[in-house]
Amino acid sequence: MRPWLVLGVVFIAVFVTLGVFLALGYDGFWGRALTLGRWYAARRPDRAAALHARLDAFAMKWDAVLDRFPEGMVDGLYLPDFGEMAAAETRHDEALDRRFDSLRNSEA
Repeated sequence: MRPWLVLGVVFIAVFVTLGVFLALGYDGFWGRALTLGRWYAARRPDRAAALHARLDAFAMKWDAVLDRFPEGMVDGLYLPDFGEMAAAETRHDEALDRRFDSLRNSEA
């Protein structure tokens, strides 16, 4: 392959990802990434566990790099805690289910 072709494909991939991030916002982007991760974990649990371990190792290294900067300078560059996002979404879904059940029971 030609080097410019590889660089061009990488540049376009980064540009598209950045555009999606800006269009969806921080929470929307990582929420969709979490949904995609859940789908992949349901489809291939063994591979998803290995991928999760690699992503967690990368996040730890990335946090170590960001810890070298002054406090508050790089707050927007920290990766989200996917475990906490998943727990919050589960709590929200359970609360909605309770509310809908109470509405159904009050109508009957």
